[in-house]
Amino acid sequence: MLKTSRIALTFALGTLTFLAACTDKEEDTGPAYCPPAADAGGDQDALLQDLVTLDGSASSFMDPDDPELTCNQDLEIVYTWSFQAVPIGSAVDDGALSDNNSPTAVAPAFQPDVVGTYVINLSVEDEITGVSAQQDLVIVTVTSSDGLPIADAGDDQTGAIETRVEMDGSNSSDPEGAELEFSWSISSAPDCSALESDDLYNANTSNPSMICDCAGTYLVELVVSDGVQWSAVDSATVTCTDGDQPPVADAGDSRTMEPCTDSVITLDGFGSYDPEGESLTYQWNLLSVPSDSVATEADLSDSTLANPDFAWDVAGDYTFQLQVFDGVEWSAPDVVTLTFVDLTTGNTAPVANAGEDASVDLEATCTTSSYVWTCDDCEGAEFVVDGSGSYDPDGDDIAYGWSSDDLSITIQSEFGFKTDVYVPETAATYGTATAWDFDVDLEVADCNESDIDTVRLTVNCEGT
Repeated sequence: MLKTSRIALTFALGTLTFLAACTDKEEDTGPAYCPPAADAGGDQDALLQDLVTLDGSASSFMDPDDPELTCNQDLEIVYTWSFQAVPIGSAVDDGALSDNNSPTAVAPAFQPDVVGTYVINLSVEDEITGVSAQQDLVIVTVTSSDGLPIADAGDDQTGAIETRVEMDGSNSSDPEGAELEFSWSISSAPDCSALESDDLYNANTSNPSMICDCAGTYLVELVVSDGVQWSAVDSATVTCTDGDQPPVADAGDSRTMEPCTDSVITLDGFGSYDPEGESLTYQWNLLSVPSDSVATEADLSDSTLANPDFAWDVAGDYTFQLQVFDGVEWSAPDVVTLTFVDLTTGNTAPVANAGEDASVDLEATCTTSSYVWTCDDCEGAEFVVDGSGSYDPDGDDIAYGWSSDDLSITIQSEFGFKTDVYVPETAATYGTATAWDFDVDLEVADCNESDIDTVRLTVNCEGT
């Protein structure tokens, strides 16, 4: 109540000139009254997907002639934000501020919807008089970092006339992961065709289809949009025939096999297909082998399978041919070469790691007679040895083997990467700790090379 009565009294005694400037600074009547000055903050640059936050917190009651003067320290500022200009095509208005904050907040925010320049006005007034000395503008320049979406019309397709052929644009993408809009069209067709883009079924989806009306090659184009911009064009061909098309053989990719590959490998012709979807018959042949190999086609488990096994015998190149038959026509042959490396030059030995040395302290009971001490033996001890730190640089599988030249110890599992080792009883001496050492070897091996590491197990036996 004291604040309100002081302000009311000030205006009752003053004139309207107080609304434009501060009260006489010579009078000692408490804090001077100054009208509020708007400060909408610095201009901003933003990306289209950003939430833009405005900031009027620098607005204040200020005497323009004396910025150091303390003014209206007990009054609150009322803020009002409004859009003065937005880019062409934008639907943003003052209501956009209230969606996320409020147009009367100190720091409201809005979401730009198109690129361009947004001009926002800040008007301020005090909570009592409603007087505003000035307004301020802030300019927000919105740009797009949005990368172009990428259209992928998929593989070229084949089919028969009067048969539905489906395209596949599902591998199209947007760098920012935006949902895509699809637009397919027929850009060219054989002279005999009357098909147009309207004859594409589901042309606004990722998987449209068409029915060829005559034999020939059709060019189908795809563009995609992320809602802001369209991609470049990608195309695929659709080749239609008026009769049966030959099947296509796929013997797989030629490659160099890893060292230590099993002596029996499996070929893969499952990529073969028939354009009309007919079932296939397979025929594999062995075309060539290394000069010192004795392998023949008889080493194919079944040359009529899609995936026969084959037993190779020496390093080098083995070349296979595959043809498939759809019941009417044979495919063109497809050839694959598998190269098996020479283990004397292409294989790296594994590295054995038997783990850290270990020790245990044991005690045995001693007795004396005529100053002569007699001690029991320290009991046998159990250790766990761990070779899991062993590895093969080539990534080959490795075999483990634990052993010891000391026949007094017992190894529970000789061929595991980890095992228990039992050492025997050890002799004790009164008042003295005697160290008894037992060495255990770990040998690891791949298909051609090996390595050995030793772990020492120590029993410290003392008579007491």
